[in-house]
Amino acid sequence: MGQASSSRTPKRLGVAFVHWAFPPTVGGVESYLWNCSRLLAGLGHRVTVFTGTPGARKPPVDGVEVLYHPGLDLSRATGGREERESLRDWFRAELTTRHVRLVHGHNLHHFSAAPAEALLDLRDALGLVLLHTYHSIWKKPESVALAEACGGFDAHFAVSEFLGDACRKVLGVDCAKPMYLGIDTKPYLRVPELSEPKEGEAVAILLPARLIPDKGAELAVKALAKVIEEDLPVRPYLVLMDTPDSVDFHGEKVGFRASVRMLAKNLEILDRVRFERAGVDGMTDMYRGARVVICPSTFAEPMGLAALEAMCAARPVIATRRGGLAEGIGADGVSGFLVDPKDVNDLARRITELLRSPELARSVGNAARKRVQKEFDLEARCLPPLVEAYEKALWQAAARIPHP
Repeated sequence: MGQASSSRTPKRLGVAFVHWAFPPTVGGVESYLWNCSRLLAGLGHRVTVFTGTPGARKPPVDGVEVLYHPGLDLSRATGGREERESLRDWFRAELTTRHVRLVHGHNLHHFSAAPAEALLDLRDALGLVLLHTYHSIWKKPESVALAEACGGFDAHFAVSEFLGDACRKVLGVDCAKPMYLGIDTKPYLRVPELSEPKEGEAVAILLPARLIPDKGAELAVKALAKVIEEDLPVRPYLVLMDTPDSVDFHGEKVGFRASVRMLAKNLEILDRVRFERAGVDGMTDMYRGARVVICPSTFAEPMGLAALEAMCAARPVIATRRGGLAEGIGADGVSGFLVDPKDVNDLARRITELLRSPELARSVGNAARKRVQKEFDLEARCLPPLVEAYEKALWQAAARIPHP
């Protein structure tokens, strides 16, 4: 199939990504699109990113353009008829100028249907091939209604088996087999494996996620309080990400940092909780400084790229057993640890176990690194099936859409 489709389509593809945000806004989707656009350009493809982030950064490579429109800006988007028409005119002009037919939307089933509807309006006239990746799913009726427009796209992908099943059950969308996002492994493979800590050394427990309630920051603080009570050879502290530039879908960040600080103060461990910032290029150093990485989300995560990054940095990861996180972690106790959601005691027990046994932490971290290299390397493992899907979609569309 791969050879046949390659012979029908040019090796050099023109691809448009459409998403609400792009770095310097931080988040899983944003980090993925940053790396994916950069690596696709490195393979000779042309990538145009349509986004709603004012002053969005451009990856430092040739072959990637980043364009802004207020209709994709979540602080300004209304979803009204005029916005749909404005987006349609913008897409028409920019896609025509660049001779781009392949348009890949990301999470366009959230917030506003205007971008997806605008692209559908142009599909036949411009001969567009529309693909969509679901990175998350919201089950409220109003969210399901917004997703109807994306249901008319030509191909659908979900970032995990868990999310693909949810798309079928909730949205009635039959996604292709999981299109795992993967990570750019190169910077994380340069992080040395864990060394033996010194007696009494201060060691970091890192939670690499946006500072919102569902990511488990309060659970982490409570677990730290229990870990501190144990007789340990090291002095643990917790690092939480201070993420002012992250997308705040529902205003969840408002006041939450203060709530976490107050919880730590009430537990008398405020001196053991730190808030640090790192942009799209700064997470490598965060993992380098961590002894244990935790992803204790209190909801079913669609996938969890931060866990994969930490694993690739040879750090042992403790993650929630639900959702797509478990698909990334793999075998419990081998390439990572899985705990029950909201179970403070289970989380604290696993952290304590890893801090007491440097050998276990190093062994699990190294196994995690090998797993990510084998299964989730973006360039070597995840981009080839993505490009093949692009070629297949173009080939299938040729039968129904004459090239304009």
